Amino acid sequence: MKKKTVVFTLFILSSLLAMSAFNANTSQAAVEPLANLVFKTNGGGVRPDYGLYVAQYLREIGIEVEVKVEEWTVFLGTLLLTRDFDLGVVGLSGGGASPDMFDVYGADGSLNMYGITREMPYGNESENMQIEGVTITDLVARQQHYYDWQQLMMDKIVPILPLFAPRSYVATWSNTLGYDARWGIIDSLPYIEYDGLHEGQDLLTEFSVADANWKDLNPLQTDDTSSSFIFSLMAESIIGWSPDLAPLKTSLVTDWEQIDEFHYKFTMRDNVFWNPSYNITGRTASSAPLDPAVTPLMTGNKTGSFSDGTNQQVTAKDAVFTYLAWANPIVSESPSYHNWISACYVDPVDDLSFHIEIDGNPATKPDVEQYVDFWARLPWEILPEFFLNTTSTEVSLTSGLVECTGFYDGILQTAPWVYYSTSAFGCGKYMLDYYLKNSVTVLTASPYWHGIGVIDGVTQDLDIETFNVRVIPDISAELAEFKAGKLDWTGLTAFPSERKQMQADPRFEVQSFLAASMTFMFYNLRRPFVGGVDNYEYLTAPGKEEYTKGSAVRKAMNYAVDRDEMNQVIHDGEYLLSHSVIYPFTAYYYYNDIIKYNRDLDAAVDWLTAAGYEVTIEGTPVPILGILAAIGAAA
Repeated sequence: MKKKTVVFTLFILSSLLAMSAFNANTSQAAVEPLANLVFKTNGGGVRPDYGLYVAQYLREIGIEVEVKVEEWTVFLGTLLLTRDFDLGVVGLSGGGASPDMFDVYGADGSLNMYGITREMPYGNESENMQIEGVTITDLVARQQHYYDWQQLMMDKIVPILPLFAPRSYVATWSNTLGYDARWGIIDSLPYIEYDGLHEGQDLLTEFSVADANWKDLNPLQTDDTSSSFIFSLMAESIIGWSPDLAPLKTSLVTDWEQIDEFHYKFTMRDNVFWNPSYNITGRTASSAPLDPAVTPLMTGNKTGSFSDGTNQQVTAKDAVFTYLAWANPIVSESPSYHNWISACYVDPVDDLSFHIEIDGNPATKPDVEQYVDFWARLPWEILPEFFLNTTSTEVSLTSGLVECTGFYDGILQTAPWVYYSTSAFGCGKYMLDYYLKNSVTVLTASPYWHGIGVIDGVTQDLDIETFNVRVIPDISAELAEFKAGKLDWTGLTAFPSERKQMQADPRFEVQSFLAASMTFMFYNLRRPFVGGVDNYEYLTAPGKEEYTKGSAVRKAMNYAVDRDEMNQVIHDGEYLLSHSVIYPFTAYYYYNDIIKYNRDLDAAVDWLTAAGYEVTIEGTPVPILGILAAIGAAA
């Protein structure tokens, strides 16, 4: 019996040794890689981890990748100057308002790190589609046009492998009804009401949030989000703007039409009035309620130009004034933002309509961007022309060389402009009541608001009568105040463990929305193997004649990467897997039915073979020690 056991054991060991030798030979057969590539990214965060995973996946199809991590300023120079890399990972944030992404994918774009040119196959077609897209007024046709462009980019050019889009998380108490995180607090306010009191709450008519100190309430001079948030509570946007980043007809502008290729007419809502021009200097929590009969009213630069809530209607002249002010370097911190406006004026027949003309002729304005997605640059909050403009006949020029009357050097020092920075008013939902520096800013619901919710265009009222913005610059302290019931809303993105606890707690409601951010792996189309001359050589494989050898290699590499596994391991599966060249945040134009590069080694081998490469996928080594341990455990 013992003899048979020894013979059986020797047989097992000899089989394992044979398998080990076979695996060794298989690995040796794949020693010579198809290419040796350099992957670069910047340090910090998880991007170096992305690189290590990508290197592991590409090794399976015979491509060796060396991962190099650089300090951000060095990496930026690598991307735009030295370009000594084959592939890498980068993240973009803060964009997404426009789907054209011309700076990123245009041949002359400042962020064209890939080396896309007009001469390469499909390069000129892509750029022409980008240019055409911003001139399409019909939103449905525009959406389909950008769908087609995204498909062209990801199927024929393939400059990137989209990776992930992070989510932002916010929390409210479960008794808060009507809040929609995608629309945000400002647009949700007309719909918010309470279903009973939550812990620490005293009133059903107050809503409290936290923020840093604001600096200047005049949006033309604002450079911080805290100031912009306060002003947005008091103001109304000229053009409505959805979370999908599409223009709406539910704000002050209710309709528009295209006169010709570069000329648009907009029509505004009737019977909208400016809130009282209250001077809230010196007001405190013990001051009498806001009332134009007893609360001081500020007078503007024109004689008798004050508002009591009923005497100053919002008209097209206010919209024209707002756009020209933003474009005028005398009063605006960002005048170049509207340098594409060649004319902006009130309709000669209808004082509720205004016109915007765009200069699309590079011969007349060579320094102005010829084509611009102006829709993304129209949703400004409207400013009171009657209060801020003057009767001066002096003429100044905007950054787009449009003549303005009334602006002059020194206007920012006039009393109305000085007071407006701390006692701003608009035609929006709330009026500034009082503020205590380093403590709180309090706003009161306006009885003069026109009462139309931008989300659905339906008549709404304001159940929240008082809106408090407490100064709590430390986010940990803000979270503690929220959990104590002293705040009604808080951000949770920076606290994943707290967020998961709240998601399981019925006292809270946690909502998420896509952040204006995207991360992707990109290719240097100038380099051999992933690009170079292979960008101009078409395939001869049946069914693939429309593709180039370079794009075939990039498609193969995309198919080899397991983004699902990366998301699960690195991000607990919570990031959105992206598939297109634009921000998923740009939901109206983001094409989700685009070609998708999900992990598929067979497809990777198929495209490499079509490109003329012989591929041997490495066999998975038999886990010898594991098998021996299992046999030992069984014995």
